[in-house]
Order: sequence, then structure tokens, then C-alpha cells
Amino acid sequence: MTDPTARAWRRLVRREDVALAASCAHPRERVRAVGGAVRDAFLGRAGSDLDLTTAPGCAAPFAARLAARAGTRVVAVGAAPRQILKVPFSGREIDVWEEEGGPEGDLVRRDFSVNAIAFGLPSGALAAAPGALKDLRRKLLRAPRPGVFLEDPLRVLRAARFLAQLQGFRLSPADLPEMKKAGRFLRMVSEERRLGELDKLLAARPEDRHRALRFLERVGVLQALIRSSAPRIRRGISLLKRLESRDPRVARALLLLPLGPRRAEELLRKWKTSREESRLASRLVAFPLHAPRRPPTRRDVAELLRLSSPFVEESLSFLLAAGDARVRDLARAARRVLRRPAALRWILKPVRPLPLEEIRNALSLAEGPKLGEALGELDLALAAGEIRGARAARAWLAARAGVGKRPPRLVL
Repeated sequence: MTDPTARAWRRLVRREDVALAASCAHPRERVRAVGGAVRDAFLGRAGSDLDLTTAPGCAAPFAARLAARAGTRVVAVGAAPRQILKVPFSGREIDVWEEEGGPEGDLVRRDFSVNAIAFGLPSGALAAAPGALKDLRRKLLRAPRPGVFLEDPLRVLRAARFLAQLQGFRLSPADLPEMKKAGRFLRMVSEERRLGELDKLLAARPEDRHRALRFLERVGVLQALIRSSAPRIRRGISLLKRLESRDPRVARALLLLPLGPRRAEELLRKWKTSREESRLASRLVAFPLHAPRRPPTRRDVAELLRLSSPFVEESLSFLLAAGDARVRDLARAARRVLRRPAALRWILKPVRPLPLEEIRNALSLAEGPKLGEALGELDLALAAGEIRGARAARAWLAARAGVGKRPPRLVL
């Protein structure tokens, strides 16, 4: 082995999952580690999930043996001849499938040449698609053959994800025409697969995420996914540039914000996001993004934190990216409270100094929405420090019951 290859092999085989797979492999099965884990071993990066190929007819017995050694079980995804056998291991997954077209033919079926590099297990024998090692040295993302993106349009999204994840890599200009053509067919890919790639892209560092999204805009993929005008898409990308968080749920809400709350929520439902994310997105896109022209008060901060719960950190990240200067000042003031857990707990759930029955009698209210609204206002006054103790609470209740006066509420 050359020095770079030897170093990559040593890095790879030190991984617990690779060492386990190597111990299970029989020479006749032609087990090889391929794809992102091998690429990352050459780059000195923390490795991704492990992909393994075997000779035809060997995937099932090898995966069963591997699962038995790992103390887990095999989960089959898809149907032959492209069935993938997944073996959970130490919080990751090992994917096993049978090679197509022989050992060399299987490599050129990969998405990019830098992922078409393999090490045999347990031998460490290197195999690579033509030009793959050179592309790796040049940090070039290039398709190993024509038709790669049209076969699976999701690979266009994957190209953007690699731009965001792999520092200093660039795309081969020769592949751009096919990428643009394939992007028009991305709607035919399942929502789950698209969302998975988009999540990984949006979780990248802000500057890398921005670069990847600009690429997707240039090749028309964002237009195909979002089906909105170019100015709105560019506005969403510019908002994301200001987002420091790497939470893909917040990033998606920002990207879709220029479409308006109703359209954003429709798209998230169509993309089959989780119920919790739909709830979070509904909260985020409904936030007004302008605040009164005055410094934020303790009441403003308390009200914002209470409105944000249980998505406090996500809401503040969103407002710091999307809000005007005054909203950002308010979000920064609220974020300072997060460094004081006891203060945050009090704001979110203050202890009322009077029993519920006394509060109801003082307001002459029965159970119902009006009582709930009054209790919310009482809790906000307590959270903001405007009421301290039972005497102040009784005075507040008397004033509210007597003249109907209510403290002003924050209008973002």
C-alpha cells in the first residue's frame, strides 16, 4: 500500500464496526467496505455509517452472521436484486448488499467517484473506480459515468449535501447539465428520502449550508421542491445565512417563511415531517417579526419566553435570524435568561401566591376560557416580577375585577 492508502486502511480498520465485519468475512464472500466510510478514512474525517458489499448470494448469510456477533438482528429494506440488509450496531447502521456487475462494475454504480473506493475485508485490498483517488486528492465531486443523476434524481440533493459536509470540495462542471435535467424529476423521489438528504444539508455549518443552497437554486432544485418564485426562494436562503443554529427544523421554517404560514405548513405536511416538527414550524412562522421601538422590558422578555415554550431555544434562534433589529434585541435578552435555569423555570411556571378558589372568587369567574385568560395574565405578571406576594396579587385581582384594566401585552 502507498502511504495515504495505508493510513486510510489503518483509520478504517480501527473502527469497531469495521473490525467486527472483518472478523465475520469469509474470502469467498468478497466482502468490501465502500462509500462514505472509506472516503472519510482517506480524508481523516469522522466516519459515516458503514456500507458493505458482497458477492452475489452472500449478503444474507454474511449479514446474519454479523448480526449474531453484534447481538442485534437483520432488517431487510427493499426487494432483490437491490435489497439492503441493515444491521444496527452501537448507535449506527451497517448496510449490506450484493454487488452488481462484478466487483469493478459495482463501484461505478456509485453516485460519485470519491465514494467508489473500496477496501476488501479482512485483506485491506484496495479497489477504486477510474480516477477516484485522483478526484479525492483534488477534492472533486464527479460522477463515475453518465446517467448517474438521471437514474436517481436524489443524487442532485446528495451533491449539495456533500458540498455542505465536505470542506473544500467542488462539483465537476461537466456534470451540471445532467444535474439540471435530473432536478426536474426530483418530485418523483419519495418524500422520506428527500427529507433525509435535506436534513443532513441543513444541519451543516451556516456558511457551508448557504453554499449548498445557492447551488440547488442555480440548478433549479429548490424551485422544483418548493414551487415558488425565485425572489421568495432567494429571500429564504438569505434568512438562512443569518441562522447560527444547525437545527434542520428551524432551518426549514426559515427557508419556507417567505411563502407565508399557510403555504409553509402545507409543504411541511406534504414532506411528511413529524407531528412535533409541524407544531414547531406552526409556532415559528406565526411569530410577528417586528417589535415596538423601545428597549425590551422584563414583561416583554417573560412573555416571549412563555410564548416560545416548549420550543424556547428554537424560537430564539429563529427570531435572531428573521426578526428586525428590535426583535433581535428582545431575543438576545431572552437568551440571557436561558443561562439562569432557576429564572427560566419561574418565568415558565410561576408559583401563584393565592389558591385557585380565591382567585376565582375575586374575579367572579367560573371555570372556562375567561378564567384561563385571567390566570394566564396573572402568571405573566408574576413571571415579569410585577406581582410579589399574596398582598400584591390581591391588589392586582381587585384592580382587574373592579375596572377591567389589563396590563399591556407585548406586540412583536
